[in-house]
Amino acid sequence: METAKTFGKWLSVNWERVLFVIVGLILLGTSIYLVYADKVTEAAVVFGLGFLSFIYANVARFKRFKGLGFEAELWEDKQKEAADLIERLREVVSIYTREVILGKVTAGRWGTQTDWGSHWKLYDDLVTQHNVLGQKIDFSSVKKVMDDYFLFDMSMPEITKVREAIRDGKAKAKQKIDEEFGSPIRDADGYGRKLAQYRNVPEPLGDPFQSSTCNDLAGNTLKIWVEAQQRLKRDFDVDAQVDPKVIKRLEALSKLYQSRPVKVTEELIAWGTGSTP
Repeated sequence: METAKTFGKWLSVNWERVLFVIVGLILLGTSIYLVYADKVTEAAVVFGLGFLSFIYANVARFKRFKGLGFEAELWEDKQKEAADLIERLREVVSIYTREVILGKVTAGRWGTQTDWGSHWKLYDDLVTQHNVLGQKIDFSSVKKVMDDYFLFDMSMPEITKVREAIRDGKAKAKQKIDEEFGSPIRDADGYGRKLAQYRNVPEPLGDPFQSSTCNDLAGNTLKIWVEAQQRLKRDFDVDAQVDPKVIKRLEALSKLYQSRPVKVTEELIAWGTGSTP
């Protein structure tokens, strides 16, 4: 019963299409018969009528149709072409926007202070304009790279202070080693053991920016600092110290990294440009 109701509803909506299909099939069969009867001219006319019947059966699917001259465009095909074109344009716009923003961020970084206020304003303006125009473009990859540079710029002043504190502590440790074993060295084995301990005191090394793109740069620096501080105290009785504000800032930066994408605020921008938050 349910199937019959469904079919009846479909037929009431599509009866014209069904009628034209039936007529088309009859005319197509007639044209085949006329071909076998060597009535080619009549067969061509009947075939044309049958073909038009099939066209009219699907006329609702066409965007444009012109009689016997036959100029027709499937609406579904045009919609698909438009969707494909929009997608390609979206990719082009995304690439262009990425290059504009990242070109601005990376240009002139060395030797001048980065103006993060204008960088984030440019990013916000471009994203806003695309949204206003109805261009729903995924800028997450651009935001990720900007976050990398932003966190790197905020982290480096603090990392530099940690590095200096560790090197200062290691210098004191080396001085103690020299004082203990003298010159010439009186205990080669003992000196070798102490020197190995000295070398095991870690420092923030490598390429900090490369590390910041795939790791928690601030968090890793804190781990290095804790280990270095412990080793200097345990092995050399050296108290390495750094301003507590530096540690707090690195902890805050580590939290920002772990909760990315970064929620940019005026306070963070001030920090990123070298001002005290």
